Amino acid sequence: MIELTWRPLAACLLCGAIAGWTTQGWRKDASIAELQRAAAIQTSTAATALTQATARVLTLERAAGAALAQRADHLTQEQTHAKTERDRFHADVRSGAVRLSIPIASGQCAATADPTAAAGHRHQARAELDPATAAALDAIAGDGDDATRQLNACIDAYNLVRDTYHVQTE
Repeated sequence: MIELTWRPLAACLLCGAIAGWTTQGWRKDASIAELQRAAAIQTSTAATALTQATARVLTLERAAGAALAQRADHLTQEQTHAKTERDRFHADVRSGAVRLSIPIASGQCAATADPTAAAGHRHQARAELDPATAAALDAIAGDGDDATRQLNACIDAYNLVRDTYHVQTE
């Protein structure tokens, strides 16, 4: 009789274990499926956000590139204009149409100079520069002007990139 009572009990326990295992498997499968759906939604959302951010950055890059190219063209135009003006000045100096001079000391000590001379009431003695010296001085000044234009263009490009990408500097 004991043998007969154990069999149905063992069968019930075995069926309960199989049912529990199956139910647990279904719940686990449902949890895994839910996690996979959530991961797929997050991946899709992240991919969409990345695509939008990439498009924004590419638009900013194109705009900044166009503005930098425009600034480079403007610098080229400025340099061409300055060279034309410098060449015209050199030609005028060589032809004698423009004469350059510098003030010279009159032999008196600067401390005892007549105060009216400083005010421009007297004619100041000047020495005329020869055309080669004038051209050399103008070339030095022109090189400085070119460097200033290039540095200003560089500063403009830096500010453009900083403002385009909203970079905060210290």
